[in-house]
Amino acid sequence: MFDILEEKVTLVENLEKPRQAYQSLDAVYIITPTYESINKVIEDRKNGPLYAGVHLFFTSRPDDRLLHMVDSSLPKEYMRQRHDLFIEFHAKEAHVYSFESPSSFFKLYSPADTEFDNELRIIAKKLLSVCISMGENPLIRYQRSLDSDHATKALPYKLAMLVQNELDSYVRLNPGFPPQDSPRPRGILFIVDRTIDMYAPFLHEFTYQAMANDLLPIENGHKYEYNYTGEDGTQATKEAILDESDKIWVEIRHKHMKDCIDKLMKDFNEFLTDNQGFAEKDKAVNLNDMKKMLATLPQFQNMKEKFSVHLNIAQECMSLFERERLAETATMEQNCATGHTADGAHPKTLVEDMVPLLDNPVVSSLNKTRMLMLYIMYKNGILEEDRRKLLAHARITLEENDALNNLTLFGIKLLRASKNIKKNKKYRQKPSDDIQYEISRYIPRLKLVIESHINGQIDHTAYPYTKDPTGDPDGSKGTQQGPVSLRSARAGWYKKGQAVENRVGRIIVFVAGGVTYSELRSAYEISENEKLKKDVVIGSTHIITPQQFVDDLKVLRTRGYAQPPVQPQFQQPQLQQPQLQSPPPQLPPRQGLPPKPDNAPNYYIQPQPQSQQQQQNRYYPGGPGGYGQQQSTPPLPPPQQGYSSGGYGGYQQGYSPSGYPQGQPSYQTQAQTPYGYGIPPNQPNQQYANLQKPSSAGSSSSTSSSKPKSKLFEKFGKY
Repeated sequence: MFDILEEKVTLVENLEKPRQAYQSLDAVYIITPTYESINKVIEDRKNGPLYAGVHLFFTSRPDDRLLHMVDSSLPKEYMRQRHDLFIEFHAKEAHVYSFESPSSFFKLYSPADTEFDNELRIIAKKLLSVCISMGENPLIRYQRSLDSDHATKALPYKLAMLVQNELDSYVRLNPGFPPQDSPRPRGILFIVDRTIDMYAPFLHEFTYQAMANDLLPIENGHKYEYNYTGEDGTQATKEAILDESDKIWVEIRHKHMKDCIDKLMKDFNEFLTDNQGFAEKDKAVNLNDMKKMLATLPQFQNMKEKFSVHLNIAQECMSLFERERLAETATMEQNCATGHTADGAHPKTLVEDMVPLLDNPVVSSLNKTRMLMLYIMYKNGILEEDRRKLLAHARITLEENDALNNLTLFGIKLLRASKNIKKNKKYRQKPSDDIQYEISRYIPRLKLVIESHINGQIDHTAYPYTKDPTGDPDGSKGTQQGPVSLRSARAGWYKKGQAVENRVGRIIVFVAGGVTYSELRSAYEISENEKLKKDVVIGSTHIITPQQFVDDLKVLRTRGYAQPPVQPQFQQPQLQQPQLQSPPPQLPPRQGLPPKPDNAPNYYIQPQPQSQQQQQNRYYPGGPGGYGQQQSTPPLPPPQQGYSSGGYGGYQQGYSPSGYPQGQPSYQTQAQTPYGYGIPPNQPNQQYANLQKPSSAGSSSSTSSSKPKSKLFEKFGKY
């Protein structure tokens, strides 16, 4: 808004609100190319008109139907000009763009959503805006899923072809695009989806930006509220914006938290040294000393505010790190994601390391869910018996169990039928000598793919082109010399006023379904690597945190984004109605019919008594995917709050483990699929007793002899 006012614009108004007429002035409309926005502009002329004339600027090119609507409704003398800006995206950072569309995740991956094809067309137009704004007509490479088998495996291919058609159409209508005086060769656009790396969204990251967004309530990645001490010693709350106007944030956001704290301490002590009045003994040696000294510096308000923000963030993150035992959790996660321990050995004690964390009440249910997901992905599916025992230890909620089940929509295998089944080749990272911290060993797979492309070692079968690159797959030929075009030489939203380097091509990356902060950091690391000499710009439909990704997975199959919860289609059990203390009132007789005789059956049906066994097996629904408390205490141990659906037995006939009637196809299918985590409605209650402790070699089992038996817990019987 400040930049607009600097251009001497006197008034900025919302199109959807009532506005005052200024019939002597022209109005500039910056609108999205939708029917609703264009109709508002047309109504402004019919009801007045409100302005002397209009200048229409669309964020992207409207389709032919909307253009005809504009031309037929607005006279040429009234419409002064019309332009397409191609700015249908948000420039979040120097190398990061986003469409700010979390709903795209559900439209692309939910099996119940019907907006898949339309959403791909919308995303293709937005990607066209990104390419045009950067002055690029790139070669397009897309992810081709060779091994995985899931419903949306063709997503990258379909999106890549749509983007290619959009670029071809724009180039055909604009022969001068891209500018021929660019010093860069032709760029590359990588189109991948979230299945390229399913480890990254669940891992704990300990770089400053990623860790803060994972553990702290930072709104939309940049708005943070913190407590600070005022000049009079009182505590107050203040809001800080974490963006690239804060030089401290830019310098430390991709550093490991330990390195970040060291740099904050170093910079703060350097400030004390540069300013007179501070003795050598006044230097801060830890974060608490730094916080106390900041309260005594009222004369340095600007510096005080910046250091206070990052001091609070660092302190809060380290407090949660110690309180939730994230060091042990992260070690377990890294062993699963990389496939090896810190010393490069094969991890043989994953269960022994994981079960104490699953039993520990200090570890949050969210972290237990993330740990289970990483372990199952590492094992490429586990036995049903092992699955139920792990869930008995973890005690995750039913909604979190639904999130785990929905991993199958991304090609993740949850269960396997036999322990002796032939194992598929699983993705494993090679140990790297550049890793400094044991709890930060995992390298996002997207970074490895981009580096392999730069080094010419990429698998062309797994990442093919939409068009023949004509013998120049890496874009290293055809470098043109000439005057520098600012639009084509750099992205228009960053490095303002800086000289443009003649790098060897630009790489634009798009991740459909959300991009993680670790992947954003990887783009910066490649761009800042002088050996690679590549400029990487990365973006997605939205930026995700582990909490947000798990929350989205919970409802991915059931209801989708921003829709009302699906209510179970059943009648409330009659036993919950109180017994009538007096006879019900007699209803008036219908006209023309004789009155009801006294000995006729009552109009109200009294609840029928049930046996003790029937009452023990009955649970009342407690909302979508949940259950309430049992009405009577059964002889078996009662299910505790938070147990997954795999730990319940004795469901009422006709209900699935997710709490919905079996008449609904999606839930019935989930209960019967070999990849789901639900158990059939007729599962006996004896299964619950098996969850309390692992069965020994000499104990009897309720499973059939043909069912594979697990030895996962034989060496860990004390849990």
